[in-house]
Amino acid sequence: MSEGRGEGLHPQDRQAYIDRYESRLRQFGYAPETLGWGKKGRQETRFAVLSAEIIQHPEASVLDVGCGFADLHEFLTQHGWRGRYTGIDIVPSLLDIAKQRHPGVDLRCVDLGNFSADSAYDYVVASGVFNAKISAEDNLRYIRRSLVRMFKIARIAVCVDFLSTYVDFKDPIAWHTDPSWALTVAKELSKRVALRHDYMPFEFSLFVYRDQEISNRNVFAGFSLS
Repeated sequence: MSEGRGEGLHPQDRQAYIDRYESRLRQFGYAPETLGWGKKGRQETRFAVLSAEIIQHPEASVLDVGCGFADLHEFLTQHGWRGRYTGIDIVPSLLDIAKQRHPGVDLRCVDLGNFSADSAYDYVVASGVFNAKISAEDNLRYIRRSLVRMFKIARIAVCVDFLSTYVDFKDPIAWHTDPSWALTVAKELSKRVALRHDYMPFEFSLFVYRDQEISNRNVFAGFSLS
């Protein structure tokens, strides 16, 4: 596999991202707090939402964008999944721990914008990737570009979560995405999308499907306005 040349994070934002996570790693070690997610139970709740469909297809291939410690791989295998997994991240120290915990798993230090897959993945997943405010470019432009890139790689669906704008408080270093905006971008990519804002306060998940057929049956069968 070769790593392509694309438009990833601006070098300034990339370095800030690496510095932030390496600082947390020195403080917390292997822990959800290093990834900025709080307690472990919350991380598992997010994984359960993002991967519910993947677990139903145990042979499905998965690209985990911003994989961190590759905890998603562990979560999936614990639920009977046994497909092909690739994790990518830009923080070398996180990947060092991930490789120690998951020997033999395909883990790569590369930005999504510079990642070139030799084949599509059934599902492209990103958890927590878009929750940091960046400064060298506009967050919305970066998110849109990343969603387009992930959609090109995905064979079945893109599954990604965000911090929501429906909050009482915003951390100055965090980025909160408007669910309405995210849904609009998703609808530009596919007619078949789903958005869940019911499982965790102030967060939501977005699913964008390659197959744009709503159903194999006539969804209006038996429906009448009279």
